[in-house]
Amino acid sequence: MADVSQSASLASIAAYLKLTYQYDQKTALVEAKSVMHNLVKMRQKGFITGWYFDENGQLELLPSDYVMQQIAPTK
Repeated sequence: MADVSQSASLASIAAYLKLTYQYDQKTALVEAKSVMHNLVKMRQKGFITGWYFDENGQLELLPSDYVMQQIAPTK
């Protein structure tokens, strides 16, 4: 799944926030835009390569190779 650059759209993130936090549509969209902005920022900085919703409906981040090497350096 490392080829995913973005599979959770703004609309799906807003729907998730609405369901999870009982936000109204306007609040969910404002919060989703903030989440999306932060995800894009993390991708631009090289921390992640993308994001998606897993089979349990949780937003998952795909760490970059650089981050993975920092977490578990190869010998």
